[in-house]
Amino acid sequence: EPDASSFPSGGIRATFEARGYTAWDPTSFAFIKDGALCIPTAFCSYTGEALDKKTPLLRSMEALDKQALRILRLFGNTTAKKVLTTVGAEQEYFLIDKALHDRRKDLLYTGRTLFGAKPPKGQELEDHYFGALKQRIVEYMKDLDTELWKLGVPAKTKHNEVAPAQHELAPIFSTSNVATDHNQLTMEIMKKVALQHGLVCLLHEKPFAGINGSGKHNNWSIST
Repeated sequence: EPDASSFPSGGIRATFEARGYTAWDPTSFAFIKDGALCIPTAFCSYTGEALDKKTPLLRSMEALDKQALRILRLFGNTTAKKVLTTVGAEQEYFLIDKALHDRRKDLLYTGRTLFGAKPPKGQELEDHYFGALKQRIVEYMKDLDTELWKLGVPAKTKHNEVAPAQHELAPIFSTSNVATDHNQLTMEIMKKVALQHGLVCLLHEKPFAGINGSGKHNNWSIST
């Protein structure tokens, strides 16, 4: 029960209304990270305002469930009990050698390049995309998978992406809520494991001019 008056939540400043409440989200599994039990929670104010991004997501899933079931009944489906939304997120990223990264102030401060010359060879031939994974990258991806599996993130697909030094990881799809929690963990662990391999993971959507940026495709579905 933290002090919600510190949050810019629409002028909830009266002391007796300023409380914020965390509620365990039982639809997203708890996990152990760095020796601590982490419990996914929703965070809302005394008067019901959402103070986080999980609460609106859960509310939207509930609203879609309610209205989709109503439509199914109109079409004669009397057996469906719930309608779920699922997401399979594809996380694209760049891996840069840390020694080279640390020499660039723009990368250090902004996560992207702000100036520089184009390389003599870019992604014209798509040869990185269709090429074999470099051994250093294979070792990184292997350790990344292991760390994500420990946290319950079902990491599966991994491959080169179109731009040089660009790659992708995609876990198995899950409910929108769980997939969102998993993606937050994925981005954090990507950066952590990269440093262990002398690399820096760039998650900026457009770190370099003239070549592909990093997308995060969301493969979204509705199912009964």
